[in-house]
Order: sequence, then C-alpha cells, then structure tokens
Amino acid sequence: MLLRLALALFLTFGAPAWAQDWSSAVTVVQRDLAQGGTVLGTTLIPNSTDPASADRALGVVYVYIEGSAGNSTLESGLFQRGPAGWQLHRRVNGLIGASPREPRFDTSGFYLTTSTLGPADPRCCPSQETAWFVDWVTGQAIER
Repeated sequence: MLLRLALALFLTFGAPAWAQDWSSAVTVVQRDLAQGGTVLGTTLIPNSTDPASADRALGVVYVYIEGSAGNSTLESGLFQRGPAGWQLHRRVNGLIGASPREPRFDTSGFYLTTSTLGPADPRCCPSQETAWFVDWVTGQAIER
C-alpha cells in the first residue's frame, strides 16, 4: 500500500524517473480527462506498482477553469490497458476532493481518500477527509 501511495505522489509531482515507465498511461489520462484544458496536476493509481503488470488504473486530473482566479475542476476516470495500450474504460461520477491518497485496489474497484471541505471551510482549505470507493463496473464514486 505504501508503494502505491509513493507511486501516486511521484506521478502527481512529476518525478521523471518513475513517470517514464507510466508515460503512456499518464498521457492517455490527461488527454481523455482534460480534453484540451490546462492540466494542473495528475494522479495515476494503478492496480499494480509494476508497469508491465498493471492493466487497470484510476486517473485523476485537476483542470484549470479558464477565466477563473486559479480555480480547478477534478476530472476522473477508470482506465484499462489492452492490446492497443491504455484507454478510457469509463468516466467516474461523484468523486470530489483534493490530494488523492491511501489507494487500494480489488477486482471490484478502487478505494482512496481525498481532502474535502468541511461545513465552515473556505474553498481554499479543505479540512476533512473523505473515503471513497470507485466501482469498476459503473464508474460511480461512493462515499464510504
């Protein structure tokens, strides 16, 4: 689990050595989720830490909202690697928050935690943690 978290953090902050192995997946995630928008950050959570073994992944992209004062939107999707490479399996609905972490995978989907806004939080500063399950079949993010 710690290795997956480390991988997610390295990919989020663009670590060149590790990102090389995942570059094709990250490229597809950014292309399919940002749809030409300005990408502010990307997290890839694969079902294996070994790029040769991974065949499913949860991708999260923060996209700048054009014309805003630095605001972004979270776009997420489930990706599958087949003979033609990585491709979007389905978009994820309902996932919110920042700083995806504590990833876990099983055959039914992905588990993770994000920082979310509390009742009195300013938009800049989420203080709560929300645990999520993202269903592989439906793409629905469900708060746990």
